[in-house]
Amino acid sequence: MCTMCHADDGDGQGPSLNGVVGRKAGTGPNFAYTDALKASNLTWTPAALDTFLQGPMQMVPGTAMPQTVPDAAQRADVIAYLATLKP
Repeated sequence: MCTMCHADDGDGQGPSLNGVVGRKAGTGPNFAYTDALKASNLTWTPAALDTFLQGPMQMVPGTAMPQTVPDAAQRADVIAYLATLKP
């Protein structure tokens, strides 16, 4: 689901998710983030990612992230996987 837009090498429609857990939103390398995400003042903690994945556009109006993950167990799995991706 995520790899449709996010590539490990940063060569996707979305930014690389390597090192995303703990990173300040809108600051990853080699990607033109929306002004909304850059100004969000979020840090991608597991709790912030959980809320964002439930409704990205509700949490950060103006983000380009369209995909939601409505199932709580699936979100937990995604976040656990993201935590394994090192920068």
